[in-house]
Amino acid sequence: MLGPLREDSPRRIGPYAIRARLGAGGMGEVFLGDRGDGSGPAAVKTVRRDVAQDPGFRSRFRREITVARSVTGPRLAPLLDGDADAEVPWLATEYVAGPTLSAAVRGAGALGEAEVRMLGAGLARALAAVHAAGIVHRDVKPGNVMLAADGPRLIDFGIARDAGGTPLTTTSRMVGSPAFMSPEHVAGSGRVVPASDVFCLASVLCFAATGRDPFGDGPVAAVLYRVKYVEADLAEVPQGLRAVLDDCLSADPAARPTADALAARLTPGAADGWPAPVGAQIAEYQRELARVGALDGPLLPGYTPTEAATGSREAAPRHHTVATDFVLRPPQVPAPEPAAPPRSRRRRGLLAALAALVLIGAATGALLALRDGDKGSGDRKQPAEVLAGIDAQGGPEGAGTVPYGRDVRPAGWHSWQGELTGRPFGCAAGRDVLVCRTTGGAYEALSPSDGKKLWDYSARLDADEVGARISPTGQVFMPSGSTRPAVYGDSVLLATGDRIVSLDSRTGKPRWETRAGSSHGFESAPLVADGLVFADIGPVPEGAQVAAFDLATGKEQWRKPLVGDNLAKVDEYDFWPLTTSDGVLYLRGQDGLRALRTGDGAELGRRKEGQDSRCYDALIRAPHVYCTAYTYSAEGEAVAVQRLRIPTLQSDGEIPLPDGLTGGAALGAVDDHVVVLVRSGAPWEEDDIDPEIVVARREDGKTLARYPLDRRSFDSPVNAASSPVIVADTLVWADSTSLYSVALNGAAKPGPLRTTAIEGAPGPETRKDYDMLQWGVVLSDEVLPPEVLPVGGAVYVIQHGGKVFSVPLPGASAS
Repeated sequence: MLGPLREDSPRRIGPYAIRARLGAGGMGEVFLGDRGDGSGPAAVKTVRRDVAQDPGFRSRFRREITVARSVTGPRLAPLLDGDADAEVPWLATEYVAGPTLSAAVRGAGALGEAEVRMLGAGLARALAAVHAAGIVHRDVKPGNVMLAADGPRLIDFGIARDAGGTPLTTTSRMVGSPAFMSPEHVAGSGRVVPASDVFCLASVLCFAATGRDPFGDGPVAAVLYRVKYVEADLAEVPQGLRAVLDDCLSADPAARPTADALAARLTPGAADGWPAPVGAQIAEYQRELARVGALDGPLLPGYTPTEAATGSREAAPRHHTVATDFVLRPPQVPAPEPAAPPRSRRRRGLLAALAALVLIGAATGALLALRDGDKGSGDRKQPAEVLAGIDAQGGPEGAGTVPYGRDVRPAGWHSWQGELTGRPFGCAAGRDVLVCRTTGGAYEALSPSDGKKLWDYSARLDADEVGARISPTGQVFMPSGSTRPAVYGDSVLLATGDRIVSLDSRTGKPRWETRAGSSHGFESAPLVADGLVFADIGPVPEGAQVAAFDLATGKEQWRKPLVGDNLAKVDEYDFWPLTTSDGVLYLRGQDGLRALRTGDGAELGRRKEGQDSRCYDALIRAPHVYCTAYTYSAEGEAVAVQRLRIPTLQSDGEIPLPDGLTGGAALGAVDDHVVVLVRSGAPWEEDDIDPEIVVARREDGKTLARYPLDRRSFDSPVNAASSPVIVADTLVWADSTSLYSVALNGAAKPGPLRTTAIEGAPGPETRKDYDMLQWGVVLSDEVLPPEVLPVGGAVYVIQHGGKVFSVPLPGASAS
């Protein structure tokens, strides 16, 4: 719906007078504009200044405008104008006065078979026009389908690509939306073809007919697996639609009908207008548009503001097309109050994706945690002082294990309680600082000794007022692309906006910064090892890359591609540096895990991942890389902890999972004796798994101990657990009430669970109600799991609301 302009909103963009604000996304804002010449309203998309400063952005944006101009046809929102060379680049498309398909289904429920046929036939013709221009849309989803009075419109060519090119500018990392991807999307964006759009459209029509996604909910990795390997669930789809949608959802692109053929199959029996509840939604959009237009005359061509606002006349002129003749049917009865969206499957599914990121850090390769590097962990020789910092996944090797003994603490440390002003989302601690990124993309730092505030830092923030979130279809957004911070010695390293920055840990003053292309937030962070800082620096004109910078000066030392030539200009990618160890940098590239020499980037090893096996995490514990691997066969899915030799990444066998631990397990930590697995126990799982932490012997996978977790990780009131971390032969984790610890005793049987109440902790909390189907998971409104950072004998527990507690490691003295 239309929103008021803010004080800093532009009043004119190109030839358009700006009347209202339509919303914001990862790259900028969208406004309602009017040329004043009777041509009608326009949706005017602007681009953030920091994005526009990317050297390769304007050429890509110019190409996007060219591509959009080349596509015309029925059921498309055409490009009206654009300027890639303006101080603030912009483009304008026809404004569609109506809800998105996702909003319509939320408010009015699933559509009937006749309306789904009408919807599908119109969208198929839109895709036929797109494909005739040599373009693949790549992101056909309910949020990109608008319901206008005269029929549907397909919008957003932000990630369209021509048949021989690569994806253009987009608003998030993923090329496409997981719940509405095709198997080719999952296999790699270089394999996406026009038939991929047909597959995605079929998924959209399933959603329209049932109100549910055809491949279910759950963690992103699980959804992608089902898209690629499992047939869609069409049980609730009307019988008359099943055959045609089943053909569209074929795993073989060549077996799917073309967009033209699909339109022909859907047209018989199609309705000639929307049902009354959807018509009422559209009428409300038009009344709102008329109220804005009443200031200076009509915005709807051929209609007075009074006519459009009162609904006294058909809300839009009748349009005739070759294939379809739409008429808006006026509501015959008052529209019912929109039902509250079902809170169970969709909400829990989105939160499961979040839990996989935050609780166990192992949902997909796209969101793997990055590590800062140094040597040593477990019961090896302890360093004299804290050098490499600690984050929620432990210390330097990214193994969920901290290399400092219980006698290591910051100077002058004592137990304390402090508070951050923002909502923490990704923290790190060292000898001089505890620093957290907030859901708004800024950073706040506290003294690790007493909890007093040291400094805060914010480069530039997006126009996105909602902040960090996971969209309803699984895309991720982080204001300014701000990464998690990394701590090393007396430095804090971070990436925000388009720069990598080194700050003095005590004062927050910049020591150096280097421009490195847009950053990628959520679970990414710089890595530090061997006097170098490693970070991904895409998107740049040459494509996604990893680069090494001098830790003291920020001067670039080398860079290597993360993707192959066929993805050279991809703006969105899921390839990241993972961790460093003993002079080797480990990263996920286009083809799987890779190992590069830290000094010059020379490749030392590679593990190519095929369709039958993929690692979803990677923890380093010399002499192996460990990852939880899912393998697929005719017998079904199997899970095991694989061992890969370092640095060659050649297979060295696997650790079988403990008895009874099948799906849903993720690798949380590994030391010289044990592996720690986390079972999330999502409440929608059919076998109703209880969440737990399992300690198994590293040698053979034998179960040593199991510790139950509170089931309230997904439903209110929430009491989610943090990631488990090993420090000083002690396993620790926390929830909203207590710190839990277990003496591991090497390879022997672990000790009993010890519960230490945290005085002043918030306790289980109830989630806020908000519009998840519009925004997805808004992290500032969610109750996130706490983070636990044990820097030796001092343990920092950061609760989601901003409260921070520093307590002694159980078994250590309090001061």
